[in-house]
This record gives sequence, structure tokens and C-alpha cells, in this order.
Amino acid sequence: MSYQPSAHSQALFKAGLAAEAEHNYLEALSKYTASLEAGNGQIQTWLRIGNLFLRTMKYQQAAETMEFVLGMDPQNIEAIYGLAIAYFYLGRHEEACAFIDHVAETAPDNATYALDRANIHSLARPDPARKRQLYEAWGQRFADPLGKHPAAFDHDRAPDRVLRIGYVSGDMRHHAVAYFMEPVFAHHDPAQVETFVYATSREQDAVTERLRQYVPHWHDVSRLNDEALHALIRQHKIDILVDLSGHTHGNRLFVFARRAAPVQVTWLGYVGSTLGMQGMDYRLTDWGMDPAGNERYYVEKLFRLHCMASYIPPDDAPLEPVPPMLQGNPPTLASLNSSRKLTDSALLVWKQILEARLDAQLLIHVQEKSVEDAVNTIEPRLIRLGLPLDRIIVSPMVPMEEFMTRGQIVDIALDSFPVSGGTTTLHTLWMGLPIIAMDATDAVSASTASTLKGLGLHDWVAATEEAYVAKVLHLLDHPEYLVEHRARARQLLQQSVLMDYAGRCRDLETAYRQLWLNHLLGEPRFLTLHTPYSEDLQQLRKTYEAEQARAL
Repeated sequence: MSYQPSAHSQALFKAGLAAEAEHNYLEALSKYTASLEAGNGQIQTWLRIGNLFLRTMKYQQAAETMEFVLGMDPQNIEAIYGLAIAYFYLGRHEEACAFIDHVAETAPDNATYALDRANIHSLARPDPARKRQLYEAWGQRFADPLGKHPAAFDHDRAPDRVLRIGYVSGDMRHHAVAYFMEPVFAHHDPAQVETFVYATSREQDAVTERLRQYVPHWHDVSRLNDEALHALIRQHKIDILVDLSGHTHGNRLFVFARRAAPVQVTWLGYVGSTLGMQGMDYRLTDWGMDPAGNERYYVEKLFRLHCMASYIPPDDAPLEPVPPMLQGNPPTLASLNSSRKLTDSALLVWKQILEARLDAQLLIHVQEKSVEDAVNTIEPRLIRLGLPLDRIIVSPMVPMEEFMTRGQIVDIALDSFPVSGGTTTLHTLWMGLPIIAMDATDAVSASTASTLKGLGLHDWVAATEEAYVAKVLHLLDHPEYLVEHRARARQLLQQSVLMDYAGRCRDLETAYRQLWLNHLLGEPRFLTLHTPYSEDLQQLRKTYEAEQARAL
């Protein structure tokens, strides 16, 4: 005889589903728990609870819940998937990879499993060739079929006209992307480009309103499905459509897969990994992030700018001129990157530093929202690796205003590896903190090293783990260097290409012009700003004028 839950327990379960749909996760957890207490022992209820723990970043509880489900049903694919996600965030990367491989191979038609397989491997095992293989497998199965028979474009083929540039992003708000895009929107030349933004997220804030002021055509498309958004962009006759999200939340890559514009580009939102789809023509990068030879790791063609991004620092970011260790405090190191990027190999190197300097402490900034959740996530991993808990401070996610005061309590920042920092590296430098990084050649690992080299800070880039440790210890032994750097840190950034907003925007517009010429020529002739294009532009102008004359 099969088990049937009571009507009351079913009602509680449905109430939990309703609360979860409204993002009221505490209420949902309460209803699901009450449903279990009322006699609903169904696996689906436990799965909902496990997924709630994942959504609220309670990864230890999520793992325990999914393990409990597997005790009842060892082949439950949802539980195995949830356990892969939980294990990844708990730093159990090998197990996470094994579980996500299993679910992706067991359910090959599930796009989420295929994509998360690529995502987890790209961070846990950043082998660029393997990353391409996994992302391309996702693209071939789920994205490329959408673009098999795109409608032809009838855009004006004038080579030197004002180009319609469309930016698609789920991050037009208080988000890292805003720190890169605000200078672009503010400095775009209307004689060169006409700017459109397609904001895909319903989240809006003061940053949204500030960005909107720079953009003549701003569209909230959060309620449009992919087909409707594709039609809208086609209607606007966008010449170059730019993805700013990659495989992150709020992306609309299936719109790109359907071919919404003649030229389609990805930039900023997903650095270091190919998107894996034929519908994305180009990736904007630079020589520091992607040196010669990296082309083989991408489906999209690489177009190299002089510097792939600009940086605008947060408004409220006081600079502390004196390092804390010179104010009577213990020498304090810090990992400020997303805790998703923490690897055992980096933690073990940091352990060596703490063993060499018994007076030093390490602050680890994690993405959980409470101290309790932060400690529950990271502490078992630290114990397993043998780090001294009495000298480690675990910090949960904090508002940006508080994050930018870390320079008041930190002396030296430690970059994660092999997955490096991005926006956080620039924020860290703006705080006046030195940051020690590992050198690398693939983009996901080379971001901080590339930034430091571009600023002339080569001494902070380590070729080996031994050199990494030595460089940190050298700075700890010479705090006068820390004082000198804090005094010049902001000027160093302000005088760099990163904050030459007008110059970077002119480079970007030149890149767009070259990409448009590639489209008109029918071949990717221009893939760097260094390639002269004036003769091609003149020839295309003559061809265009002749075609116009024949049409009269």
C-alpha cells in the first residue's frame, strides 16, 4: 500500500511553495517543516528544504539535507545535483565535480545540469581546454540549435555611419558591472554610437537611476521572454549587441543564440571562459588577460583592446594612511575575493605564511550573509586543512560602504588562485592595500596579475607558490613599503589607463567600428586596435556609394 500524506500536511506543503515563490524563504522553511511534522515524509518536501538552504547560502545544512534524501533514495538526481552545488561552496571540489558529472551524464537534456557542470569545473579545475569542451557541449546542445535559420538583416551598410549599440545586462544596479559601465555610458560619443540598454533584472536602485541618465534608449525588458526581446532588438535595428552577463544571473544568451543583431559581442560579465555558443561572434579582452595563443580556448573570436575595462571607484571609500600593524594591531592579511574562488591550494599557501609569522592573523571574507552561516561554511574546511582557527577572522558579506573600509583593519591582501580576483582587486588597490597574486596565462587566473603588471607593480606578482609566500613575508618585514604604497595608491590608479575614461571609450568605439567593418567585409580582418583600417573604410565607402547610386 503506497503512502499518502494527510490533507493538512499537503496544505502546509503548498503554502511553503507559495511562500518560496514570493522569495519569503523563512516562511517557506517554516511551512515545509510543519508539513513534515504533520506526517508528510515525502522526499519532495526534504528536497524543497535542501534547495531553500542552497538559496539562502546555508551550504552545510543543504549538504546534510541532500545527504539525508540520498539515504532514502540513493539515485535521486535532484539530491545529487543539490549536493554537488553544496559541496562546491563548501570547498569539497573533487566531490562536487564527480556529482555534477554524474547528473549531467544521467540527464543530458537538462540545460541547467550541463551549464553548472561547466561552471563548477571552470572554478574547481580551471583547465582552459576542459572549460571550452564543457561550455561548447552546452552551446551545441542548447544554444546553437536556436540560431539555425535566422532571418536576414536589412541594416544600412554604410561603413562610417552612427552605429546602434545595444547592451544586454542583468546588472544595471549596485553591482560590479556598474563600476565598469558607468564611464562608458558617460563618455560615449553620440556622433559615433547610439546607445541602447536592455536591462533584464527587476532589481533597481539609485545606481540604476544614475546610469539611466546617460543612456538615450533605456528599456526594462525584465518581463519579456526571449522571443519578445529578440523581436524588440530586431525592431530597433541594433548593429552590435553586447552581452554584459555571460553565464551569470540575468543573462539572455538564448536571445543572442537566435541572432538578434548582425554583430554580437560578449564583454566583462564572464571573464576567462568561453560562452561556448556559435551565436556569440566576439569577446572583448586585452593582451594581459588573453596573451597570444589563448584563441584556442574560446568559441568566440578574441578582439583585444589596449585595456579591456575602465574602473570607477565607489563614492564612499575613506583612505586610511597608516597600516593597522603600525597602530599596535597584529599584522592582518585578508582574502577579500568571493569565497567561491577559494581553493585548498591557496589556503595551504596562506597556512605557510601564518606558520612563518605567528603574530599574523588572516581575515577571510565570504559571501554568506550572517557570521553563523559564514563560520559554518568555512570552518570545517579550515580544520581539515589544519589552519589555526584562533588567528582567523571570518567575515560575512557586508555592504559596499563597510567593505571599502577594510583598509582600516587589513595590511596586505592575498589574491585567490588559480581563480583570481576581478573588480575586488581594483577595490582593494583603491583602499591602498598591496595585493600579492600568482602569475598565469589564462584569463580566469591572470586577472589580478594583469592588473598589477599594467600598474607597474610587478614585484607583487609571484611565479611560484614559494615566491608568493616570500613576497608576503617580505612586505610584513618592511611595513614602510605599506605606508609608501598607501600614499601613492590612488594616484597610481588615477593616472593609469583604468581611469582614463575618455580614452578607453574612444578605444571601445574604434573597436565597434572595426567589428562593423568585419561584418561588411564578411571576414574577421580586424581583431586588435593596432590593425590599420582607414584604407578598408575608404574602399567600403566607395562600394557603398556605388551601390546607392545603382539603386536610384
